[in-house]
Formats: sequence, structure tokens, C-alpha cells
Amino acid sequence: MLDRNQIERSTVTLVFDKGTAALDNTLLLKEAGLGWISALPWNQAPVELRERDIGTLPLCSSDQPGVHTAAERAIVHGGEYLCVLKYSSAFATEQLQSITTSLAKVLQSMRRLSMDLAKPGSRLKETQIRNKIHRWLSSSQFLEDLISWNLHSENQRWHLQFDFNYAAFQKLLIHRLGRTVLLTNRMDWTAEQVVNGYSGQQQVEQVFRGLKDGDWLGWGPMYHCTDSKIRIHAFYCMLGISLLKYIHKQSQSAWPGLTMEQMLRRIAPDSAVRPPLSAPGRKRTAPRRSCALQTNFAPTTTRQNARFG
Repeated sequence: MLDRNQIERSTVTLVFDKGTAALDNTLLLKEAGLGWISALPWNQAPVELRERDIGTLPLCSSDQPGVHTAAERAIVHGGEYLCVLKYSSAFATEQLQSITTSLAKVLQSMRRLSMDLAKPGSRLKETQIRNKIHRWLSSSQFLEDLISWNLHSENQRWHLQFDFNYAAFQKLLIHRLGRTVLLTNRMDWTAEQVVNGYSGQQQVEQVFRGLKDGDWLGWGPMYHCTDSKIRIHAFYCMLGISLLKYIHKQSQSAWPGLTMEQMLRRIAPDSAVRPPLSAPGRKRTAPRRSCALQTNFAPTTTRQNARFG
């Protein structure tokens, strides 16, 4: 697709989650000649880099508030790449809140289970008990490291004991929470440039959420059945997205930090998705929703919908 549209491969940078950080994918990307940034699984990251003291990491610019970064070259997947450690204080806080919430729920569940096992006539079998505990501990990340437990039989009855691993919690706070290790073949980029590039993935996800939820343009419902009209429907949506992104980018010079939602409320406070006009002489069994942004461009959009409807 890039070659067909005469786009230089060296100008494209792909962004991946850690699920795609595999040797086979790395080799394919190398053959394709594309730039890429990928989150690296924690167990594949260089130990010295991933456990580096946060106090020694420099802060990024105001474009990445509360973010520390460090970069070094390392051998990963049989080749030399640039590894970047990113520490986000906001991400660390979110992770900590999630862990403490899950920890409280699981400890309460294990306490109730222990009390049930102590009651006369308890019929729970060992397999059932262990399955319950494993299911609780696997419900959230890090719980298996933070909760230690022991199940033993005494006088033909099962007894459960558990405890909170404070040492593991301290290690988690110091060396794990808020950290992400990134891998890239952009060897000449700075650590902050790599972090900014990886953050661009969130913008793409935001676009698709806007299409799916209908907060921006609303992909559906789509009352089309032919391939040509579905393509036109998709073209309208992506055209509207491109227009929104361009306006949002231009607005940053006048209003730094303005979000897409704030901008939409400013330029189209009463925006709504309205059914387009039908083509002359054609009856519709159900109203269709237009994917075009209903702002000052509504008349033009309506004429286009009538033309292609």
C-alpha cells in the first residue's frame, strides 16, 4: 500500500503493543524497511535498564508531564536496537489504585473461604479450593506476587492460611509500577521522541472510539448493503476524522492542551447526527444516519449524501 501510494517506507513508523514483540515480527519489519516502536515484555527488557532508579532519570518536556525517560542500546531478538525506559507518575498512580482495590477484594474473599472451611460439615474439595484461589489471584496483575497462601489438611478438614507479602509490595513500588520499556529501530531518536511516538497510538485508539461510540462522527448504524456505498460511508467517516484532526492540530497554537471533546463543544455545541436527504424518487424503509460532522459544513455534506446516497 505504501509503495502504491508513493509513500517512502523510511518516513513511516509503526507502533505496537507488547503482544506483537516477537522475533518473527521483528525480522519481518526489518525486511520491510519500516520504522517501528513496540512495547517490550517486562521479562525481555534489559534488567539494568528496567530497574534503574527513577531519581536518576531526567524529566521530559511539558509535552509529557510527569514522565521520566532513559535510553540505551541493547541486543534484543538477535539485533541491536534502542531500548527506552518510560516512567509515568500518573500511570503508576493508576496501577497502584487498581492493585489496592483488587487486593482488598481478594483478601476478603480468601478470608471468607478460610472461615467457611473452618465450619463443621464443609464439603469443599482440594481441587475446588485451589481453583477458587487461582482464579482470584489471576483476576488482576501482580496479585500472585503480593499474596502468599498455604492450604493443608488436618483431622480430615482443610485449613487455609494467607498473608500479604510486604517485601514484594515494596519491590513493586520501587522497580515496577509506572514503568514501560519500549523498543525501536529508530536509533537516532531521543528517548522523548520515542515516547511521543508511542503515545501516538492512543490518538489512533481515540479516533476509533469516537467512531464506534458516536461521540465524534458515529460509524453506525449503517443502512447500506452494497460494497460501493459501504466504501463511500467509510470515506465520509475518514474524511470527517481528517478534518477534525486538522482543526484540532491548528487550534493547539491558540489553545494548548485543548482536547478534541472540548473543541467539539466549542465549535458545534448543538451538533447532532441527522438523517441525510434521500435520492430523488427513492423511498427509504428506515432513516439513515450521516457520518458527516454537522457544523457549518452541513449543507455541503447533505448535498454530497444526496448525490451518493
